[in-house]
Amino acid sequence: MEHDSLIARLGLDWAKVESEVVEHLSRLVRLDTSNPPGNEIAVAEYLTAELAGVGVPAQVLQAEPGRANLVARLSGSDRQPPLMLLGHADVVGANPQHWKRPPFSGEIADGCVWGRGALDMKSQIAAGLVIVKLLRSLGLTLTRDILYVVTADEEAGSHLGAHWLWENHRSLVEADIAFNEGGGQRFETPTGPLFTVQVAEKGSARLRLTAAGSRGHASIPRTDNAIFHLASGLVRLQSFQPDTLVSPAARRLLGMLAEAYPDAAPAIANLVEEPTWAKVTGLDIDPTLREYVLAGTHNTAVPTLLSAGERINVTPVEASVELDCRLLPGEEPERWARVIQGVVGDRVEVTVVRGRASAPVRDDAQTLDILGAAIAAAEPGARILPYINSASSDARALPGVKVFGFFPSASDVDYMRLIHGTDEHARISDLSFGTRCLFEAVLRAAT
Repeated sequence: MEHDSLIARLGLDWAKVESEVVEHLSRLVRLDTSNPPGNEIAVAEYLTAELAGVGVPAQVLQAEPGRANLVARLSGSDRQPPLMLLGHADVVGANPQHWKRPPFSGEIADGCVWGRGALDMKSQIAAGLVIVKLLRSLGLTLTRDILYVVTADEEAGSHLGAHWLWENHRSLVEADIAFNEGGGQRFETPTGPLFTVQVAEKGSARLRLTAAGSRGHASIPRTDNAIFHLASGLVRLQSFQPDTLVSPAARRLLGMLAEAYPDAAPAIANLVEEPTWAKVTGLDIDPTLREYVLAGTHNTAVPTLLSAGERINVTPVEASVELDCRLLPGEEPERWARVIQGVVGDRVEVTVVRGRASAPVRDDAQTLDILGAAIAAAEPGARILPYINSASSDARALPGVKVFGFFPSASDVDYMRLIHGTDEHARISDLSFGTRCLFEAVLRAAT
């Protein structure tokens, strides 16, 4: 279905809008907000000054010195509860030795803005800033307040950011819906493009697997070796195929994929009827989309940190590994730990270091219709693909808000392989397209 663009009715010089977003992103990237230590105050002060220039007041709230959160409100009527544009100012660290360009240069070259945070997620912060300024300068009548919230500490758990705001300043950030990171990946399919929209995030659990053995001089081989016991458990974990769980959200996603890939429709129907890991991995669809389906229908456990031994010539009394586990909505960390215990065997002890169950799926049909219309207005024939994200964001800290991941990309680049990596960069064409789609969605939701 095609939709007329509300942006087109405003008569904007979009090239000028694009240029402004690019310049803001470049300047934001130059502000090193690597977490730790964060220093998000630099971004908060920059945004405060920009908003003050168009008469939009902002509050800067620091959970700790330098760990700043910004909350700005553009007032509308009270016909609808507020809509939030949500982003985080902190970024993961970057080692300049591995980059082609300095990671905090914000260089504009080759049709891209380069640097740490260009994708995650200062691009969406820049877009949100320009959208708020446009709404203010155009003097549009808003049916609801627009909140512009930029948080600290998302990359380290949101404890000094979204969690802290919700616990200490909830009245400032209460909203009906929020547009956040986590969606917008474009996939070309036989029946037209699909754009992901995050409607939920998986929960998480950090598990520690510990094996014990006999201590002794390493010149004497012993079968009671903690490392061997741990390795045996990990080999069993490697071959483990957890139950395939087709939730209502996964069923909807698979149904939309069956429409997008008619040749794969029989295999998808068979998967829904009798779900297995092998049937998911055998789907003849885009490989990255297949990964989305795999993550969205399974609880997962991936080893990431190993620890054993103190000296080369001493067999260790203990060896351990930590697992990064991602859990589907409804799964509890403690139950998943018991499943993993059954997999690795009784020579390995499984403990829960910390865990968090997922929030419910946000099935808001009205908002999904708005996002679908915004996409179709920007690219006729395109559709949205609601999905469960395997990663986490500030959405985990805002249980009273329906948070949707939505910042579409014009290209088919798999940005998940660039985020947190070396030479992170945002294509200007994608930045412009994402800003257009986000602005269109705000207009449809609030005017």
